[in-house]
Amino acid sequence: MSASLYHVDYNDLRALLRKVRVQAGLTQVQMAEALSVGQSYVSKLERGENFVDVLLYARWCQACGTKPGAVLDELFDRDRESRN
Repeated sequence: MSASLYHVDYNDLRALLRKVRVQAGLTQVQMAEALSVGQSYVSKLERGENFVDVLLYARWCQACGTKPGAVLDELFDRDRESRN
């Protein structure tokens, strides 16, 4: 897999993270507070201007009340479906 910010897997992961955040009822500001980062960092991550760090990813999922594995399962299930 390419390490590009714009790889389709990163795009899909960012879309899922945004979906999880919105479903949890969190704004970008609230997510930023939960992660101890600035709101612009959350925005840039969701728009693809920042890589998704694995520890930040785990904390993101935790803030949304979901398991990191559940989000990855959804990502990989989508990937598997698109290949069929």
